[in-house]
Amino acid sequence: MNIPLNPFGISRPLPPGVISLAAARAEQTPHPRRLCNTVIKFPQRPDASVLDTTIPLFYIGQNKNGFWVAREAEGRSGGIFLLKRSTVRFARKQSEPAGCATMFLAEPFELDIENQGSRLVAAAMDNAAGGAPSFAAFVGMALAEWWKLIAQVSCALASERRNRDAIEKELFRDQYTLSSKNDDDPPLP
Repeated sequence: MNIPLNPFGISRPLPPGVISLAAARAEQTPHPRRLCNTVIKFPQRPDASVLDTTIPLFYIGQNKNGFWVAREAEGRSGGIFLLKRSTVRFARKQSEPAGCATMFLAEPFELDIENQGSRLVAAAMDNAAGGAPSFAAFVGMALAEWWKLIAQVSCALASERRNRDAIEKELFRDQYTLSSKNDDDPPLP
């Protein structure tokens, strides 16, 4: 399935397990949610003939500061992110293994539940709002996010090694290993 055409007319494939719905305007909905004395109106969930009720629906859009926001339609999870792809990845991860549907909203909206997304973006928003955390707390959060990223990368590399070992075992029945040979490598035994 492809996402809607962008202004340049280019269509890109969606990641596996993600269903895209057309962008919607926020004022079309009868479902208000409260946030700091303001009413947030989300579009109505498509009926069961369009989207099965067992498939989670995530609203994705930007807030007034330009950060990306993902919110599950029922309000069970949501987060604020710097990048759009991080927002889509969050929605996909929250609904594993079955996948989810995403609805991109044209109007800005704010997250009205606890942020389960990027703590750095939340700290930046607090800083911009005047509730600046101490510099030490900000550095601590930045280091925690850095170590979380390092853990994700090392997990991906370990998964790659496991997949390569499985391929070698299946293809070569443990008789050979995959290797590259160029003139700079020492001779193979």
